[in-house]
This record gives sequence, structure tokens and C-alpha cells, in this order.
Amino acid sequence: MECLNLLHMDMDQHWISSTLNIQSTSTQQQEQRVTTISMETSLLDHQYLNNNKKEEEEDEQRHQRQLPCEIVEEILLQLPVKSLLRFRSVCKPWLALISDPKFIKSHLHNHSTKQDEGDDVDDGKTRSSKALVMLSSSLSLLKSVHVQVLDTRIEAGSAEADAAGAARTTSTGVVVVEEEHESPMRHQAVQDMKIVGSCNGLLCLVLHSQDMKIYNPSTRQLQPVPPPPPPPTNNYYSGKDYFYGFGYDSSNDDYKIVRASCSSRNGNFATHLDMYNLKTNSWRAAIKTLPCYFLSNVVGTLLNGALHWVVRLAAAERPFSIVSFDVTEETYRFVPLPGEGDKNFSFYGLGVLGGCLSMLHSPHGSDYEVWLMNEYGVKASWTIFTTIPQKMESEYLGLMSLVRILNNGEIVILLHQRKLVIYNPAHRTLRTILSGDIHSSQLALYLETLVSPFCRSHHQNILIINHSTQSS
Repeated sequence: MECLNLLHMDMDQHWISSTLNIQSTSTQQQEQRVTTISMETSLLDHQYLNNNKKEEEEDEQRHQRQLPCEIVEEILLQLPVKSLLRFRSVCKPWLALISDPKFIKSHLHNHSTKQDEGDDVDDGKTRSSKALVMLSSSLSLLKSVHVQVLDTRIEAGSAEADAAGAARTTSTGVVVVEEEHESPMRHQAVQDMKIVGSCNGLLCLVLHSQDMKIYNPSTRQLQPVPPPPPPPTNNYYSGKDYFYGFGYDSSNDDYKIVRASCSSRNGNFATHLDMYNLKTNSWRAAIKTLPCYFLSNVVGTLLNGALHWVVRLAAAERPFSIVSFDVTEETYRFVPLPGEGDKNFSFYGLGVLGGCLSMLHSPHGSDYEVWLMNEYGVKASWTIFTTIPQKMESEYLGLMSLVRILNNGEIVILLHQRKLVIYNPAHRTLRTILSGDIHSSQLALYLETLVSPFCRSHHQNILIINHSTQSS
């Protein structure tokens, strides 16, 4: 028994000893694992701290490299509209800046000033004059025509001058870039579309002779205009003709459409003006009645915040004149025609050349005369700017519209309502830059801008509409 007890005691001691050895070995392994994990954690912490420090340094360097917001804005203000439309997707701050109404107004001011100055570039050798014309084609597509005239001076002693046989001469080239724009009515067939106004990058369009829209071809934003009121009914007057005008009310920051309905009978004239306000998206009927009948110009000529039409007056000593309607004040006045034109009407083609009111005089048997009113509203300030032969290159010029005068003195002219030409007064030559079936109500000078055509109630949706339009 004692042996068994001793054996058991020995076995118990062996088991206890073995157990203690196992526990001792397990504890050592655990300690080693803890030490390893601790070292790895310390290494990761060190790397994390280093990475954080590196990122902070990179962020600081990136921040130092960033231009101040004011400089970024000044740079963006100089860019064309197409670039700005792309740059809206660069980041949210740029999207907010480019969509801000204050930025849009500043951009408009910068680029309208450049257009008024002819966007002229003169580096001593080459002078560049530019014009941008928007056309409405018979297919109801809008087409922009960029016309750039390059005058390169050839100095004496150069190989070019020797070849030309002159001490100093000028080589002139014309660059014409045509760009088709998507129809504003992409999901609707349109057989007839007229441009009846252009102001600050917005076009006023008349579709099917009655449906009106305000459209920005650059941003492709479209504002439908509600139907205008019916013309006033008057048993005494019969016959109705419509004339249009589109302008900007600077005092109220509003764009307005004027529709004139003219009536005549037995030598009595009356013209009723209806007005549409973009801010309220509504018409006001018969805001004014003018004692005259509109002639020739379907589209009013916009100058100095006023719309102009050639008119005939009833029972007057001088029956012909120009009526000027102030878009902001909504008042009208009469502006005298050049010379004796208001006695014997031989003037037409009312327009704006070089910031001055212009007209064409067509005397019988002699050259056409281009008249400019150098001081607005003053009859004595009308002067002849240049003359145009009635026949050039075996072709009678006939009906024409003066579109724009370039900084080099040349004039862009719509001729025979079928082609655009450039007339050089110094050399009395014509160059055709575009041919086609072009009518005066399908052509307008245009300025690319970010100006929105939406009425105030739609302003909150501009970004959404812009995004969906650009991605379509």
C-alpha cells in the first residue's frame, strides 16, 4: 500500500511538474508574441505618424501653391464661355463661382467691352479684327459665323515687299469659321425660325410666326415665352403687321421684348406696343400707342438702351423719321433722318456701325452712301462715312444691310439677302465670306455669354438644367 501511495505521490508530482513546465513554456511563448506584437505596433505607429506628417507637409505645400481666390476669379473672367462651361466640373468652388450672377455680369462686362472695341489685336506686324454673326438657316438650325480679318504688314527691304514691288504694303487674309448649333427645339420639328433680337448673348426667336423663345446658344438654356396678347380691335383701322425688338432694362436688371402691331387706313396710322418682361414672365398689352407706321425694319435696332425703327408719320410736313423707344423708361421720341431724307424717303438699312446709328442712302444713278450719326439725336451730326458703288464685278448690289464695321475700316454687309460680304472702302472691293439663303430677320450680331434666359422663378433650377443639357 505504501508503495502504491508513493507511486501515486510520485505520479502526482510528475504531473504537477509537467504541468508547471508546460505552463512555463506557454507563458514564455506568449511573452514573445506580446513583445513581437508590441514591436510591430510601435513600427506601425511610427509609420502612421510619419505618413501623417508627410501628408500635412504636402497639404501645406499644396496650399502654398494655390492662387488666391481673387486671382483665380480674375483669370476665369478672361476666358471664353466654352472654357468656363467645361471648368464648372473641375470642383464645387469653381462651379459656384462660374454660376454666380455677379461673376456672370462681370464676365459680360469684360467681353462686351472687348466686342465694342472690335476685339482688336495689334502686335506691330499683324492686326486682327473680329466679328461674330449668328444665322438662322432654312433648316431651323442656328449657325455662328466667326469672321476674322488679318492684316499683315510687309516692311520695306523684306523678300515679301520686294516681290510685291512696294516699300511697304499690307497683306489681308480672312478666316471664316462656321459652327452649327443644335436647334433650340430639339424634340420638335420647326419649319420657320426668325431671330428678332440679340442682346447680351441672348437671342429672341419667333417660331412659326407666333411662338416666341429666349435662347442662349452658348449654354443652350431656353426660356419659353407665353403667347402675346391679341392685337387691339378697332373698326376704324384694318390690316395688321408685326415688328419686334429685344433689349435690356439696366435699372431693373430685366430683359424685355417689344411687339409692335401697326394699323393704317385712309392715311391714319397707329402702332400699339405690347411688352414682355422676363422677370415676371408675363406680357403687358398696349403699353404705348404711337402715331406712326413702322417701315422696312422688322427687327428694332438696339443702341444706347433704345430700340429704333424707320417710321412714316401721318399728315406731317416731313413724313419720314426714326422712332426711338427707351427700353427702361418705356418712352419714345423721334430721331431725324440724315439730310433731306425725311422729305423724300430714300434711306433704308437702319443699323449700328462703330457705336453710331447708321443708314444707307440710295440716290438715283450714283453710289450708295453710308451715313453715321456721330452724336446721337443731333441731326447735324449725320455724316457720310463712305460710299459703295452700285455695280461691282458686273453685279448690281441692290438691297443690302450693313452688319458691322471692323477695326480696319472694312464693313460686313448682307447682300441680296443671300450672302455675307466684306467691303473694303479703300480699294472699293468685295469679298464673299458666306453664301446661302439669308434674310435680314435670320441674322444678328452675337456675343457669347453666360447670361441666363430663365425668369426669376426658374433661377433655382439653372444648375440642374445646365447639367442635363450639357450631358445630353
